[in-house]
Amino acid sequence: MLNPMNKNDLRLYFIYGSGNGNVQRSLDVIEQALQSGITLFQMREKGDGALAGKALKEFALTVKDMAALHDVPFIINDDVELAMAVQADGIHLGQDDMRPGALPDYFDNKIVGLSVRDGAELAASDLGNVDYIGTGPIFPTLSKDDAGEATGVSGLKSMRDKIGELPMVAIGGITENNYHECIENGADGIAVISAISEADDVPRTIRNFLE
Repeated sequence: MLNPMNKNDLRLYFIYGSGNGNVQRSLDVIEQALQSGITLFQMREKGDGALAGKALKEFALTVKDMAALHDVPFIINDDVELAMAVQADGIHLGQDDMRPGALPDYFDNKIVGLSVRDGAELAASDLGNVDYIGTGPIFPTLSKDDAGEATGVSGLKSMRDKIGELPMVAIGGITENNYHECIENGADGIAVISAISEADDVPRTIRNFLE
């Protein structure tokens, strides 16, 4: 299968949802992020106040259209049915989600990402249908309550050594002050949630990340 993504798409990967139902603020943040240069967007709708049903689909379609205007790929986290319903550019799966090889044919020419924390998870993962992996948390994080203990940049470097040229994005506790360490240790890019969603100045934060 031809890889439908360019590893440069991972350079600054923003993950966000409706902000636990605060849709208008969320859309404002996402629009600022798209205008300022993020290279990939993943819609991750989790936790208290998360949208569901028709509201979730409408939100996804709105964000997909916004991303398309900026030529930024639009990825859905976990939800295979939603990704197909809104014709997303791809999906990101965790170790407890559908296995990449079991995805419907729709995803054959879409971007498929997989979370792989360490060597043990890598050994248990079939990467045949995977276009990139996300690894971490590299640094301690509060954005994902199921993230687990930080692997450090040594874990990142180890993963790069194991996977060869497969595109890889680092996630977890990444800030403007430490992202360089991720790039220097083998990541093709960084994935962030709160560093952008909670930034006082979203455009300035993104400029700093892209330096």
